[in-house]
Amino acid sequence: MVTHRSRLILLGLLLAAVLLPALLVAAQASGQLSGHVVTVGASGEPLRLPGATLTLALKNEPGPTFAARSDATGAYRFANVPAGAYTLTVSLEGYEAQTQDVLIEAGSPLEITVTLTLQVLRQEVTVTGRAEGIQTEQTTSSTELAGSVYENAPLASERFLDALPLVPGVLRGPDGLIKIKGANSTQTGWLVNSANVTDPVTGEQAINLPVDVIQEVEVLSNPYAAEYGKFAGAVTTIETKPSSDKWSFKLNNFFPRFRRRNGSIRGVEGATPRVTFSGPLVKDKLAILQSFEYRLSRNPVTSLPELERDTDIESFDSFTQLDASFSPTHKLSTVFSLYPQKNRFATLDTFTPQPATANYRQRGWMVGTQHHYIFTDGSLLESTFSVKDFDADIFPATAGAAFVLRPEGKSGSFFNTQNRTSRRYELLEVYSFAAHQAHGQHWLKLGFNFARDDFDGTHRSGAVEIRRGDGTLAERIDFVGNTALGRNKSEFTLFFHDKWNLHRRLTFDLGARYDYDSIAQRHNLAPRVAFAYVLTKDARTLLRGGVGLFYDKVPLNVATFEQLQQRVVTRLAADGVTVLDGPRTFVNRLTKIENPRSLAFNLELDREVARGLLVRFGYTQREGRDEYIVEPFDDVGGQPTLELAARGRSRYREFQLTANYRFREGSFLNVSYVHSESAGDLNTFQDFFGNFENPILRPNERSRLSFDVPDRLVAWGNIELLWGVHWAPVLEVRSGFPFSLLDEEQNFVGARNQGGRFPTWATLDSQFLKRFKFKAFGKQRGILVGLKIFNMLDHFNPRDVQQNLDAFNALGFFNARGRLFRGKFAIDF
Repeated sequence: MVTHRSRLILLGLLLAAVLLPALLVAAQASGQLSGHVVTVGASGEPLRLPGATLTLALKNEPGPTFAARSDATGAYRFANVPAGAYTLTVSLEGYEAQTQDVLIEAGSPLEITVTLTLQVLRQEVTVTGRAEGIQTEQTTSSTELAGSVYENAPLASERFLDALPLVPGVLRGPDGLIKIKGANSTQTGWLVNSANVTDPVTGEQAINLPVDVIQEVEVLSNPYAAEYGKFAGAVTTIETKPSSDKWSFKLNNFFPRFRRRNGSIRGVEGATPRVTFSGPLVKDKLAILQSFEYRLSRNPVTSLPELERDTDIESFDSFTQLDASFSPTHKLSTVFSLYPQKNRFATLDTFTPQPATANYRQRGWMVGTQHHYIFTDGSLLESTFSVKDFDADIFPATAGAAFVLRPEGKSGSFFNTQNRTSRRYELLEVYSFAAHQAHGQHWLKLGFNFARDDFDGTHRSGAVEIRRGDGTLAERIDFVGNTALGRNKSEFTLFFHDKWNLHRRLTFDLGARYDYDSIAQRHNLAPRVAFAYVLTKDARTLLRGGVGLFYDKVPLNVATFEQLQQRVVTRLAADGVTVLDGPRTFVNRLTKIENPRSLAFNLELDREVARGLLVRFGYTQREGRDEYIVEPFDDVGGQPTLELAARGRSRYREFQLTANYRFREGSFLNVSYVHSESAGDLNTFQDFFGNFENPILRPNERSRLSFDVPDRLVAWGNIELLWGVHWAPVLEVRSGFPFSLLDEEQNFVGARNQGGRFPTWATLDSQFLKRFKFKAFGKQRGILVGLKIFNMLDHFNPRDVQQNLDAFNALGFFNARGRLFRGKFAIDF
């Protein structure tokens, strides 16, 4: 149901879209630049390209920025431009961007033909460190995180996920998973080269890539383009690098880091060697990109004994990409990715010692092919086919004993074992029409998507005991029934999108998406609209916004809920022997199957205050409905029931203020402040039945979410110092996460997530890099040497809190990591 507040905001957006064109005025200038944008056809003939975006900015000085688009014949024109030296930038989706210097002279028309070359691979991307001025025709803002960020920024494990919290509104929650704009990790869509890489069973992100193959990463919090779907929160896309036309080799981090415990060396703490090479196999026809990465990482929980404090992560990632070029307008790219991983003591924390933790093991691979063909009229057909295999095992670190929860912490053996095998087949066809004129220019896109998911496995749980402070048994949970699971799902999608440039200062994105899957069996239609309006004649002030409906996927573990073992609950008196209630056997019941959905809208104002300085103020709101929550209760016949139903709700509201300053080539600084509120139902299915299950189920409540952060400041950048040294600082200051209070029987005391907050989190991380060049075998080579410093200010940032009021250390904070130093070493050939 749309609330009164939502109606007012929707009305405001519609009024803005209707009334703003009345403010259009003509700009005055004194020179002219015109020409055509072309590419080279299969036989070498020039093909004119409609829909290219062209920007003209004064070179090396502040001033107005002009924008244009090529028409149906590929022609463009800048009229009445003040005389001077300018930089012309030309870009078009699917092509390499071109930049060149031009000189505009008064009364002397200038003609330039720009030739674009087709990219081997092209995806969308949001998360960046570059201030490129205002993109006047982009209705959805983006912040690009180019591959260079993964080399320059101080990232703890140098994984692509590590850089995402640099983006406003993106953070790691208390469970260590990425939360984007108030959405849970399972509500986010994850794409690699347009292929869906989520786990079909849980909906979590489920792929690892060596960072050396990443071209760009994008987080779209409000992706109004109709091609994006199967999420209720946000979309993260990853674009891999094209293969190189010249051979190159790169070695990274091949020195291990030793582990020091109790004053002596105790094996290896970390080793992350990477090898990447790329080059032509057949000149101008076939090229390869190959990367291997081995990773061994032992991460300490500082509040545990030194020899019992480490989680162990070991993985091997391989990525292979073959890029074939049949002609400048005909490309084919094939990728194969392999990413097995083992994680020992995965659930380790201050109150869960190693014997009581769970281990995690995954085996996964993906193969995909992407075909691009440009027709003679400039239209583009993109075809993507992928197969993804993802298997996961979760099992106790030690076996045999019951899983015991006491006020002070956990003991025994983790209670749950899962063995899952899953596979996804996916086909995506997207046809982009050539631009055409009809009350402005239109760029139409039509798409079709089909996916098939299969899942088989076993799910087995053992005894769980809740014991009081004096050791007496308060509650026992047993599990009975079949352990086999299995389900499959087919998904079908159609979408249509129109990018409508009504006027050079006003652009609309209009689209609709139809989704159907064989589990929910609902016909879901999701309309979306967004606009971008240039407020000032100098094209340096932009108002944009939009509203859209988004339908999420139904994970296969939701569909197999009724196949799970039934829980048998027995409650005992204070003596730990007398039965007060039970044993009661709870029936698993899936009562409402829907695709979770969200209604999202945003409005933001961008202003280029000076050349290189961009300021943004924005508001975003997302209302979630039909989210899956689980709750125990007795039905009308008195039958104990564990119900899973799509009736949960959530809400996220955000005010954002961001400044991006690029003060010289290679140096920039991003500063963002976000004030937000995240609230919703707390018994979400994935919090209790995800990879690491929680056996304690209490009645559902609606409150602030566990990752609610009212205030967050992030500043990061790359600054060139003396002697070629680059400094990449990352400062984060934010509110602490909320937590609940518990009694000795693991019941909540007071409202959930209202018991208090962790202390304010504040950390300053830095990386200092210096590149040395030398000649070897007649070619220029490079060595990169760096130093990372984490938590430079040595601020107390605890990760654990004792929530149980009956524990001797109640409300104590633990597991804070102090100042940490790491080295970096790479060789380029």
